[in-house]
Amino acid sequence: MTAQLSDADLLTFLKTRLPVDDWNAARLRPLPLCYTCRFWRLEVPGRSFVIKEFFPEREDNPLYPTIPRQEADALAVLARHDLSPNLELFGDSPAGAPLLVYGYPAPASNEIDVGEVAELIGRFAALDEPVPGHRSFPAGYHEVLRRGDEMLAAIPQSRKAANLKRLRPADTAVKAGPVRRALVHRSFCLGTIQATGDGARLIDWQFAGFGDPVEDIACFVSPGLAGLYGLRPLVAHAEELFLKSYPDRETVERFVIERTAYHWCFAAYCLFRHETLMVANAPAARAYGRALEEEVDLLLRLR
Repeated sequence: MTAQLSDADLLTFLKTRLPVDDWNAARLRPLPLCYTCRFWRLEVPGRSFVIKEFFPEREDNPLYPTIPRQEADALAVLARHDLSPNLELFGDSPAGAPLLVYGYPAPASNEIDVGEVAELIGRFAALDEPVPGHRSFPAGYHEVLRRGDEMLAAIPQSRKAANLKRLRPADTAVKAGPVRRALVHRSFCLGTIQATGDGARLIDWQFAGFGDPVEDIACFVSPGLAGLYGLRPLVAHAEELFLKSYPDRETVERFVIERTAYHWCFAAYCLFRHETLMVANAPAARAYGRALEEEVDLLLRLR
């Protein structure tokens, strides 16, 4: 088992790795934990760094496997296109766990406009530069529904699974066809957008892979995903502005037709996590249970 990295040991380590002129003015503080890593923010005059130490016992996740190298590869490419912060460091921490650092100029304000967000993710979806090492994930209406089926099949004793199956969108509602894959973020929401001195940037690339940009739109409007990030669901006006501002109209049209498959698959994922984390991590299980309720309510409204 890897030892936990202390704040003092981390700061000593960073002093040998980051280009900071005045370490006497530096301030390191821990941020709230997530399910896959620990966070710190390092503030120095005019610049901020975020440090992520990934937990070594990352689980084999059926929908969101955590791949630290994948995030590093994405940052290295996307920063050149003003889509993400700069990758400052990637390697092993003094405790032996994968550690990643990204940095950006300190913003004048943390406010981010929804229209700016739509433009940002639209530019990302249109990017044609490949990112090495990324996996392909279920993409398109029918593949996504099948992944949801697989997750529910893995919890056959769940009573809630039987109820969720009744909300499953019909295969015949959308004609099957090839899906043109592109790099997608896969957990895109206001919690994965960072205000910087250079404008909004996308963060948290550990779940990214090749799929359909429709998934990123579905994530952004997902009330369940917002809840997992500790955020309130988008209000109707903000969702409408986002969809109106998204530059690729064909992707928006497909989202309107196929979105129920993505919301249903995410609901199946939340139920799977709720059922399988009950013993190992009860607080996380409850959080997924609340996210499941939010996503089911959305599915009922969309029927």
